[in-house]
Amino acid sequence: MKRRQALLSLAAAPCLPVGAAGKISHEYENPYEGVDWDTWECVPSMSHQHQGTTTSSLESFREMGYGHFAFSNYYPSAPTPLLPAFREKHPDVVWAPNAEQHSFLDTGLHFNSLGSRLATGYGKSLSAAERKDSPIQYRFENLTPFEDERPWEGVYRLDLTLNPSIGKPEAKLTVRGATACNRKENFADEGPVENRTLPAGKNTIYVRANGDAMDLTLEYDPDEISISQLRLMQGTNRPWRDMFRAALDGEVRDGKVVGGLLHSDGGGLTLNHPTGKLETYTEMLDFDPRVLGIEVWNQLTSGFGSDRGFYASMKNPPGHFYQLWDQILATGRRCWGFFVKDHNTYGRGRNVLLTPPLADLPPGKREAALLRAYRNGAFFGSVASIATNEKGETIPPYDHSNFRFCHLRLKRDETGNAVAVEAAVGGNDPVRTPNVQIRFVTEKGIAHVVDAGMGELELSLSDPPQFVRVEACAYPDTHQNGKPLNAETIRKLAPAQIATLHDRQIERGPGFFGNSAELRTPLPIVDQIFSQPILRIDG
Repeated sequence: MKRRQALLSLAAAPCLPVGAAGKISHEYENPYEGVDWDTWECVPSMSHQHQGTTTSSLESFREMGYGHFAFSNYYPSAPTPLLPAFREKHPDVVWAPNAEQHSFLDTGLHFNSLGSRLATGYGKSLSAAERKDSPIQYRFENLTPFEDERPWEGVYRLDLTLNPSIGKPEAKLTVRGATACNRKENFADEGPVENRTLPAGKNTIYVRANGDAMDLTLEYDPDEISISQLRLMQGTNRPWRDMFRAALDGEVRDGKVVGGLLHSDGGGLTLNHPTGKLETYTEMLDFDPRVLGIEVWNQLTSGFGSDRGFYASMKNPPGHFYQLWDQILATGRRCWGFFVKDHNTYGRGRNVLLTPPLADLPPGKREAALLRAYRNGAFFGSVASIATNEKGETIPPYDHSNFRFCHLRLKRDETGNAVAVEAAVGGNDPVRTPNVQIRFVTEKGIAHVVDAGMGELELSLSDPPQFVRVEACAYPDTHQNGKPLNAETIRKLAPAQIATLHDRQIERGPGFFGNSAELRTPLPIVDQIFSQPILRIDG
């Protein structure tokens, strides 16, 4: 695996001592090696965030304090440029291409492509007004006809959700301009869709387009059925390896190179909501060093875990993503951790990029600098408390926090041998979150805890850790409406439990960041930050 940062730090370091057996002491890769902590900026960024297609949405994220916009929408999975008027109004906002790729033939994974120009897919959903009356007659246009040379471009997924009001009613579907196909059997043609009976519930049919348009007729009894979803969508319809390569290096389509990273030394791929097993992600991380890592916090999937919604419906918050991160790092693989809101616009989860001052740089160089921070791991994750007004309502900037790492350093002895990891934090609100705790985490778990703004973990030469991560939290003096909150209590809690500390529950409404209407969500009151791993390099 390539480790450009490690090679740079090794070249600059003094010669390391050689033991009696002639073995060089262990060296570590510190992704923050080149960071000038006194002058570099902290820029909140998004690696997996839907929205950004309207002025109001863009202004909302600007109001939240984001300085780097890399929206990752799908249907189609294509970069979402900033609207010209917004770009003109906010010339300091930095943009980067990104999109969420999905619907692979050999995995259920989704991935994002930070800095990639890759665009795939199609999407058209009927509005409530268009779904209201029977029969529904609609023409889907701008389709790509099915061809054997590139079959994935001519296959579409038709989704229909039929909600019964009583009994088990049925609907009749007819499609002109496309035929049904078997996606799992090389898109084999399964003939026309003519007066096909559809039961109540969710229905999905894959079709091959015969031309650039497809006509649909859906007949049903409005007294018995309502239609909550009717859409024609398209994902990649290809193996994940093909799409990884197209996102990273581009591919030739109609005589032109499409896709590929905009900057060769910046950006890369993130593996989204990793609900699967370790082997799935190690195989993908080994595919290319520009496959950067996994999502450790995703607000849509209960933060650190794999259950949907937020924590109010669970006895114990899940921790699958968080645990998977350390399992991957324990294998010796480099894996950055990403912290995202996903669809939950007003939730929590940010990547805070560390970058040299940007003000005097032209847009292209600012964009390159921030994508380079992603590539090199010069960023940290933030899962912050939610801002409220005097009435207890959630307000902008929602999860913005100035709590940050002030430095993360490898300390060396006089011979150049790495002997400790030192961390310092600051920027916490002296009134809301006056208390801080720093944790040093290795493959063996929590190795050291410091209840102060600075601390260090000594590195054993006889049993050196495979990796060291640093995480910290800033917390108030009380929780649950006045119950004391102290260092001893915090020490007993896992990050997923710390994330649920609150004074009250809030109901769904403006600024709500849950999914289901029945959930009542703890309003979080603690700021947490998570470093990227300092990884041991065996020489």
